[in-house]
Amino acid sequence: MKNEHSYFMNNVTAMEKKILRQAIEAFKENFGFQVEIIDFQHDNADLRIEAAIKMTIQKKELTFHAEIKPTVNRSVIGILMQHKNDFSQPLLLVSHYINPVMAEKLKENDINFIDTAGNAYINARPVFIFVKGNKAGKSPAAPSKGKAFTKSGLKMIYALLCDKNLLNRPYREIAGASGVALGTVGQVIENLKELGFIIDLGTRGRKLTNNDALFNRWCLDYTEKLKPKLLLGRFEGPDDFWKNCRLEPDQGQWGGEVAAFKLTGYLKPQNVVLYAKEEKLRDILLQNRLKKTENGNIEIYKKFWSIDGMQDKPFVHPFIIYADLLEINNQRTIETAKVIYDQNIAGYFRSRVT
Repeated sequence: MKNEHSYFMNNVTAMEKKILRQAIEAFKENFGFQVEIIDFQHDNADLRIEAAIKMTIQKKELTFHAEIKPTVNRSVIGILMQHKNDFSQPLLLVSHYINPVMAEKLKENDINFIDTAGNAYINARPVFIFVKGNKAGKSPAAPSKGKAFTKSGLKMIYALLCDKNLLNRPYREIAGASGVALGTVGQVIENLKELGFIIDLGTRGRKLTNNDALFNRWCLDYTEKLKPKLLLGRFEGPDDFWKNCRLEPDQGQWGGEVAAFKLTGYLKPQNVVLYAKEEKLRDILLQNRLKKTENGNIEIYKKFWSIDGMQDKPFVHPFIIYADLLEINNQRTIETAKVIYDQNIAGYFRSRVT
């Protein structure tokens, strides 16, 4: 069995348990099959899953490893595509509601799913089920509000992941390094404690824990909550703009497919992502003859960090490259994302274990 590296969150919340039970009831009601939860938070060596599910369909018993996600976006699907073969049993995505577009994407990538509306995809011979288009019901109670995974919180988490010593510096330094208000720092730290991502060691200070799970949660929320707010515009320019671009070190850095190519040598870029300082945008556009257009394949985002250890590189931190690739989530970008995770991210988290 492959080492799963704790890719997914290892804490099953009350809301997630409620989603799982409601999704199972909807599936049983629609199809009449027997379904039972074998275990929550099943651990087997390095393998951590949120629940084990057994279905009895036409006298055939099927066991799934269930991953519970209240909402499903492109990055969620990207992570599932990357790791769906890392388990001894087929993966089953369980969600409150999976819309028709996401349902088609999951089916296309052969990822089983069920939701509380009765939508489902099960592909396990001799059983094949695919239902989409059922409307979402009332959403389960939202988890308690916290600051950690807001726009500001995501900026701070990124800084904490990049700098293992930052967490124990004065709040004012943390705020400055993260680009957030001073009052945000304490709120984010307390919320991360509640979620099990920070432990207090008394006189030895504070420590991030479950780093890889925190990172994956950051990836999912970054592409949905923070990154869209950073978009400075979509542009078009000369063919192979990224190959000949005059980009000064203090102007910006490559992200997405271009960064992945420069880091790994894999993946011929089709779309261009650039993270730039907002005050340098005009210079970049003039120097490279870029024109703003609604459907351009060049996306320029505002840099939200100050120091992350990569400021002298032509491309952004592997954390951001990985998150960018997950959002695209086609097979070629997911394969490259896995290479980047294995070569540039997994070891980074292992080296922080004390």
